[in-house]
Amino acid sequence: MRGWLVVNHYLDSKKFSELYAMLCESATKLNVSLEIKTTGEIICEVSSRFAMYSLPDFVIFWDKDIYVAQRLENAGIKVFNSSKAIELCDNKILTAINLENKVKTPKTIIAPRTFEGIDYPKLDFLEYARETLHFPLVIKEAYGSFGKQVYLANDMDEAIDIVKSLHHKEFLIQEFIATSQGRDVRVNVVGQKIVSSMLRYNPDDFRSNISNGGKMKPYQLNEQQKNIALKACEALGLDFAGVDLLFGKNDEPLVCEVNSNPHFKSSYICTGIDMSLYVIEYIIEKLKG
Repeated sequence: MRGWLVVNHYLDSKKFSELYAMLCESATKLNVSLEIKTTGEIICEVSSRFAMYSLPDFVIFWDKDIYVAQRLENAGIKVFNSSKAIELCDNKILTAINLENKVKTPKTIIAPRTFEGIDYPKLDFLEYARETLHFPLVIKEAYGSFGKQVYLANDMDEAIDIVKSLHHKEFLIQEFIATSQGRDVRVNVVGQKIVSSMLRYNPDDFRSNISNGGKMKPYQLNEQQKNIALKACEALGLDFAGVDLLFGKNDEPLVCEVNSNPHFKSSYICTGIDMSLYVIEYIIEKLKG
């Protein structure tokens, strides 16, 4: 069995190369040939349908360039995760919309869309956010990773400053879950099965991301947390994912975010469980079956 691991053409830091190496090593252990290809390396004319390549049996798409993923699918290649699932996870607004009425999430308001050069000259929706969600508020850009595009507004002045700094970027506003300040649970899921979980916590930041200075330790999920993580993945059509859960009132789990290509090296360090092995095993079973 032969596959491609498609990765971003520009991200070549150790943080990412370690993940790619883990996936390739797991593939080798399971007698699968996995070749790394960057999105830039497989650029070709739409009409050629990748004719210059000997096409693989499958693709693990470890990037967010859905245009490349869609063209691979159009060429008849099975792509994990699908371009649609990646699109829904990459855009936090689409994530919120597609999880609505399916799983419990923080209360969310989506900012009305604007355009480059217009920005947000009217901020009346912030008044609605204040009345319905109350301060502090969490403001999230539609696109972002590692918590870098997530902001906390403690009052209206801060909210206005944050929105103005975004210019024309799309964003959403969520209620701040005070019972989960600086902590969440990362749940790694493969093929609708829980693979591993860890608690992330940061006493110095409202975000728990490891890249922002957060710490981690193994965590035993309860049945509520297991069920909501699996339902979130099902709602978004994911083959594998990292689901971030918050602690609501009385520790009721809330889905914060869902990652279609999670950075599972931290989970491996924390739990000793290698998610990449489960991903390769899952793909083998799906292609056999």
